[in-house]
Amino acid sequence: MKKIISVASSITLVTLLLLPVVVLAQGEEIPTGLITSVDDIIALIRRLANWFFAILLAVSLIFILMAALAFLTSSGDPAKVEKARNMLLYAVIGIGVAFLAQAFVQLVRFILVP
Repeated sequence: MKKIISVASSITLVTLLLLPVVVLAQGEEIPTGLITSVDDIIALIRRLANWFFAILLAVSLIFILMAALAFLTSSGDPAKVEKARNMLLYAVIGIGVAFLAQAFVQLVRFILVP
């Protein structure tokens, strides 16, 4: 019974975390023609980076919540505490990578647009 409740709460958590991404999925129009200018390349890179950013932030938030749960249920066991600490570290690294993706778009835009 506990396993069913755990699975149901996990599905609910993932649904609630991804809801803003789904609601805001309208986004920009997708060009139907070929890439003909630098602006088209920048728009494509920006669109990909925005998706990458949203997905990485959602996954990182899930890992932070899982790390918090692991800390709470570790009962002082050093191995479990270390595992939770590593999960938290990887989540923070994921957030850093997400922000670097946004910075990459700005860097490409700065280089390509005079």
